[in-house]
Amino acid sequence: PTTALDVTVQAQILGLISDLQRRLGTALILITHDLGVVAEVADRVVVMYAGRRVEEASVYELFDHPIHPYTLGLMGAIPRSLPGRPSAERLVDITGTVPPPWDMPKGCAFAPRCPSATARCREERPPFEEKRPGHFAACWERNGD
Repeated sequence: PTTALDVTVQAQILGLISDLQRRLGTALILITHDLGVVAEVADRVVVMYAGRRVEEASVYELFDHPIHPYTLGLMGAIPRSLPGRPSAERLVDITGTVPPPWDMPKGCAFAPRCPSATARCREERPPFEEKRPGHFAACWERNGD
């Protein structure tokens, strides 16, 4: 609901949404690519790739311990100004493109773009399973350690 809005208006709209949610005691499903908004508004996050859930956890768990390589790629693409990290440092990009719905890979949908993919990833779709308490992911290669 805040795409292409300036930061002030975006903050006002997100504040109104959060206020309504609290007052009405309802759940809220927010679909966004803006991880800054996710960090501000969400309690729990589901990361989707090519129409499939690839990771789910509390917002704190997900940002502190991302498991799925796609989530790691998203986190690496967030611009940050942190002590000890030069502001001109190049952001991580996720190479390749999302497969079209009519030509999905046999195994993990992210395998063609994944730096950790193995033959198993390309052949078998990983189950969406608990890797850490309350933290779920669909990945053969990463276990949340």
